[in-house]
Parts: sequence; C-alpha cells; structure tokens
Amino acid sequence: MKLHLLPIVLLPAIAGCLGAAPKAPRNWVVDLSAPVSAAASEASAEAPSVKLLQLEVLAPYGGTRLAVLRGDGSVAFDAFNSFAAQPSALLKGAAFDVVESSGVFSRTVRPGSSASADFSLEITVTRIALDCREKGRLDASVALAMTLVGGRKVFSTSRGEASVQVEGGDYSYAFSKSFERAALEALRALKTR
Repeated sequence: MKLHLLPIVLLPAIAGCLGAAPKAPRNWVVDLSAPVSAAASEASAEAPSVKLLQLEVLAPYGGTRLAVLRGDGSVAFDAFNSFAAQPSALLKGAAFDVVESSGVFSRTVRPGSSASADFSLEITVTRIALDCREKGRLDASVALAMTLVGGRKVFSTSRGEASVQVEGGDYSYAFSKSFERAALEALRALKTR
C-alpha cells in the first residue's frame, strides 16, 4: 500500500466511525390514557361550549430535548431523553382530553374545526421541564396559563401548576399527570359566566 493512501484508510477510525454507536435518546410522550372524567363533574346543559384555539409552549421549553432545571438556577438539556415530538404538538391532544372531560364546558371543539363555540380557549405552557432543584428528587414540572376569549375579548384568565415525581424513569406518565393536574387547576379557576 502506498503511504499517501494511509490517511484515507485511517480517516474513518480518526473520525470515530468505527467505534461503538452512541446511545440513542429515549423518546417520551404526553398522553392521557386514563380519562379525566372520573375526577370531573358532569357539565350542566347551561354550561357554555368552547373551542381549543391554540396551544403554545414558551422558550426554552418548546424543543424536543427535555429541559432540566438545576439547583444553581441554570437550565440544561438532557442528551439522553427527548420528547417524541415538539411539546406543543404533543400537548394538543392531551389538552383537548382534559378540557373535554373536565365538566367545565358543555362541548369542546377541536382546533382546526370549522365549528364555532361560545368561547375560544388559548393555552400557554410557561414551563415543562424536569425539576432537579431539590436534592434527591426528580419531578416533571408543568406551569401554564389559560385565556378564555369571547367575542374577540378576554373573558377570563387563570393559571395552573403541578409537579409529579418521576418514578421508575417513566417520564411519559409523570409529564402526563403534571400537565393534567395543572390544566385542571387552571380550568376550574376560569370564570365562564
């Protein structure tokens, strides 16, 4: 072999291509597999209807990598755990399920539907992160704000916040429950009349 070909042959080894493949990140979802309605009351016939208009996740929490809140006040991003899609996309289905089964509204209309409703609901997720600020604990933490809009005017606003301890490494369950609890807290604080 000619010596000038040696660097080309060694290039894959130098670039790390022949070593063990890096560990792929685990992907997690937010999904309300158990209906919320067991904890919710039935909506009365006089309750207004609502259309879930939009759900937004504020920076820096909108990316797929899990944000980690640390004790020194900084935010890190977990290289080994990610959401399976952008959190705003994952949370839309869960938000619809919570609103629909909460008992606060008589009917819930999906985003993108041509149907109208008495009110529109806007949800802004201000935090969705792993909270490692307390030594020895790992919590899935969610904070959100809801705005109820009627006739293009703000009718009511509310906030909700919840944290669920991650047990057995099941981030999907912990984030799903913390989102559900935060959303229910905010929904129950909305004024609909």
